[in-house]
Parts: sequence; structure tokens; C-alpha cells
Amino acid sequence: MKTMNQRGIAMPAALIGLVVLTSLMVAFTLLAQSEPDIANNHMMSARARAFAEAGVERALWAVNNIAVSGVSDPLAASNPPYDGNNYFWVEQVNGVTVGEYKVTIAQCCIDPVTGLLVVDPSKSTITSVGYAPDHNNPRAIKKVSITSTRFKFGGPSGTPPCAMCVGGEVPPGTTAQVQVGGNAMVNGSNMTGSPAATYCDGQVPTSAIMTTGTVGTNGNPSIIAPPGGQGSIQGVPPSTFAAFTLTDADIVALKAYAKAHGTYYQGSQTLNNPPPNGLVFFDTPSGNPLTNTSPSSDRIMITMHGNWANDGGWKGWMIIAGSADISGQVLINGLVYAQNDVQIHGNGNQQITGAVIAQDRVDAASTTLDSEDIGNGKLAYSCPAVRNGGGTVSNNWFISSYKEVSGS
Repeated sequence: MKTMNQRGIAMPAALIGLVVLTSLMVAFTLLAQSEPDIANNHMMSARARAFAEAGVERALWAVNNIAVSGVSDPLAASNPPYDGNNYFWVEQVNGVTVGEYKVTIAQCCIDPVTGLLVVDPSKSTITSVGYAPDHNNPRAIKKVSITSTRFKFGGPSGTPPCAMCVGGEVPPGTTAQVQVGGNAMVNGSNMTGSPAATYCDGQVPTSAIMTTGTVGTNGNPSIIAPPGGQGSIQGVPPSTFAAFTLTDADIVALKAYAKAHGTYYQGSQTLNNPPPNGLVFFDTPSGNPLTNTSPSSDRIMITMHGNWANDGGWKGWMIIAGSADISGQVLINGLVYAQNDVQIHGNGNQQITGAVIAQDRVDAASTTLDSEDIGNGKLAYSCPAVRNGGGTVSNNWFISSYKEVSGS
């Protein structure tokens, strides 16, 4: 029996192995040459994005610190360095530039309800372009665009000029009615009354009560005018309310915030104890906007009574897509905003410090503060409490949308 001679296979196998190893060595050599460039490009791209985002943060810092840092208003149309023509924060390592950016801040935006372009003082667009290593010789460019938002009541332009503001959206052909009675007090003055009003720097209310309709009194109420202002201003045009009236787009943003923080409720509620501090939103059962044609099932009432003093009172913004009825020893520090009307029946130590806004969107039902000859409800204007919800709501600008876009 013959056997196969295998002594000649070693040489071909060695040659094949040598060819494979040589190919691998060539491949690794080529990779070794290109990998540093790939890694460097990746580093430059990440650095440019980091500088673009740093520009956003700088812009947010500027708009949130105008009053305390002396920075001029970057929302002004002619204001550098936020006009997109200035390159700054050039970072250098051993004298070599590694990155810079430019920033543009502009008021905006597209209304999410109508789809129209509107100038909204509570929103702005911040566009920041980052360069690595610099804009003259960029290896990488990244452009970031955000929408920044500040809730309407958080800034000077959206602060109501009245302790009780009524009737900004009355249906056509109707008239808002305000009735103040008993021993109630509506105080717009920081010089007298207990409690006295509190103002923000550079901001003084025009009146204790402002309405598009009429103000009636009975009993012995105190309606105290601010210095240089009036106790009540009647028959003002609805346009006067526009600065501090929540649009449907504002409502959408506030609703989303409340949902994210677990303080969103639907339907009529009876509050024997204060809700959680902060921004609280009471919505219609359907979630649809409240209008003067809304079905009766969507016309909610938020009833507040009991002794809230036992719980330290309540602080925040209370946004109600309906009406409010407040009685008992309810203590509120902040803002009550009802898209329809508000009834306040004070007794004991009831006190609201901040502002009450009743827009009468559904009807012109009377907004009252102790309309009968009894009760001693107190409403004192407080600008700081309105702007920050008694210290529970941030009035800073924040990022509400973010996207990376092309271009330089």
C-alpha cells in the first residue's frame, strides 16, 4: 500500500501565510496613517459643537443677568456682541487657538397654534456657531439653534399693573363687572395698608383694580391706590390686557411644564388644603382651550376653602382654564389666573399677596371680593410674588427646544 508524500506542503503554506501577514501589515500601516486624521476630525467636530453650546449658555447667562451684571439687553436689535458678527471666547492652549463662537439672539417665533411668525417677548431664538480651531481656518463648524422661553409673568413686560385685573377677554357685547364689599381690601400701595403692596425695581402698578368694565362697591371696602395711580380704573381697552394675558400658545407651554412636574389636573376640583407649591395648572376635562362656546362640561370651577394657614399657605402660579371660588382662611402668595371669573369670600385671616387676574373669557359674570356686607378678604399687590410665584417658580429664560442645523 502506497502513502502520499507530504514533505512538499510546508513551503506553499509558509508562502501563503507570509502573503496574508504582509497584507495585514499593509492594511494596518494604512490605518495607522488615516486613524489620527479621523480621530482629529472627530475631536474638532466635538470641540466645535462644545463651543456652539458654550455660546448658547453664554447667551442664556446674559439674558438672565441683565439687571444684576450690567450687561446691556441682548434682545435689543442693535446690540453686539449678540448680533452674529462678533467672534469671542477664543480659547488658546500654549498660544494656539483651539476654538471660538459667534451668537445671534433674536425675538421670535412661530406660533404653534396659528403657525404665523409673531414677535413674542416671552420667547427668543439663540443661534450659536462654533468653530475649531477658528473661523478663519475652520476644521469643523457646528451650528446650534434653540428657542429660549420665559413665562410671561416672569419678566417686566408681562407683570400685571394691578392687584385685581378683570375682563381682558370678555365676549363681544358683554361687560365685565367687579364688585367689592364688606370690609374687604384691595391694596396697590406700598406706603399704607396691611399688608402693604410690594414693588419690583422700576415697576409701580397703575391701580389696585383695573377692568374693561365697571367696579361697584358696597359696605366699607378699602381700595387703596398706588402712589401716583388710581384705586380703580374702569373701561380700559382690552388691548391694555394683552401684555399680561395668556395666549393659547402660552397656555400650551404652561400646561406642558405642569405635566412635567406632576402639577397638572383636569376638571373641577375642591381644595380643602393647598395644592403643591409652584406652577399648578387646572385644565378643562377635554383638554381643549376654554372659549365662550365651550360646552358646559368644560366649564370648570376650582373651589378653595379650609384653613390653609395650618399648612403654611400656598405659593406659586395657579392657572385655571375656568373659574375660581375662594373662601375660608386661604393664604396665597403668588398669582391666581382664571380664564373666566374669580369669586373671593374672605373671613378669618384670608389673604392673597400677589395678583388676581380674571379674564372673563366665557361670560361677564361678576368677579367679586366680599360682594356682601360681610367678610374681610385682603388682596395686596406684590410684583415679586407674581414674577416668581412666591419664590417657587423660576423667572429665568430656559431652553424649550434644541436642534443642530447646517450652515455657518
